[in-house]
Amino acid sequence: MTARHHHYLSQCYLKGFTKGRAKKSKLTVVDFKEKKRFETTPRNVGGIRDFNRVDIDGIDQNAIEKSLAEFEGQAASALKKLHRGARFSGEIRELILNLIALFAIRSPERREHMRTILADTADKIMGLTLGSKEGWESQIAKLRKKDPSYDNDVAYEQAKEFHDRKEYTIEVAREYHIHNEIAQVDAILPSLFARNWVLVEANEETGPFITTDNPISLTWNEPNTIPPMFRSSPGFGCKSTQVLFPVSQDLALIGEFEAEDKTIKGSHELIALLNTRMLSNAYKQIYSPKIDFSFYGKDGEILLGNRILSELNNPE
Repeated sequence: MTARHHHYLSQCYLKGFTKGRAKKSKLTVVDFKEKKRFETTPRNVGGIRDFNRVDIDGIDQNAIEKSLAEFEGQAASALKKLHRGARFSGEIRELILNLIALFAIRSPERREHMRTILADTADKIMGLTLGSKEGWESQIAKLRKKDPSYDNDVAYEQAKEFHDRKEYTIEVAREYHIHNEIAQVDAILPSLFARNWVLVEANEETGPFITTDNPISLTWNEPNTIPPMFRSSPGFGCKSTQVLFPVSQDLALIGEFEAEDKTIKGSHELIALLNTRMLSNAYKQIYSPKIDFSFYGKDGEILLGNRILSELNNPE
């Protein structure tokens, strides 16, 4: 029987944020949307039903899921080697950068965002088509010329009324999303490989790194120098930007075009700062091996994770 619960956040990645570093180990989850905290295994987060399923004649419905499972096995080995002290270079670097690209592009939230954009565009085009009866009939005539078997029994007035009521949703096929995601992964990979990467190490004194359901943070180095209309949307190929990726509870990668490859010991302040970046990047959940991770509160002081919900529930 084929599993239909598909992970957009790989279990081999999430287990690096559990207490025992295994798929069946527990991690602490803080859910901002539900305003609650609980413990669970990687199996129960970062996935939804049929996320990678394709329904195309002649193609295995699980082709994408099987291909990703093969890649994730290789990525799991790379993550394990990096944790054991291997250098971030060669095949390890290649596999982890591909993992970063996947996480940056694939999520239910991004799919819904893209669906909204495409649906809005389609709705506007339909509005233009229904702008006049002549325009509508012209389009119908073109369809019949292209396909003589086309049969339309919907009158202009009916179509216009339906469109004006807005009592409908416009869906986008899952296969279309998957196709676009593959293209986007290929598009951002060169900029990830072109960056230099700093590997930051945490320890017992500094506390752990956390991750989220949106584990890739892309920001401007100096946002105040960027025109306001572009500050919230840097591109992976833009200079003076930084990519942050928590690799595990012990390691994080920071990628910049202007930096140099190196490994550093993270201070308590740096780990708190990077965790705060990840908190601001989350869609709705954060993941950590324990609740006493560090982050910066609204007043600029370093707090522990058990204060995170109270900070969010009491905005100033």
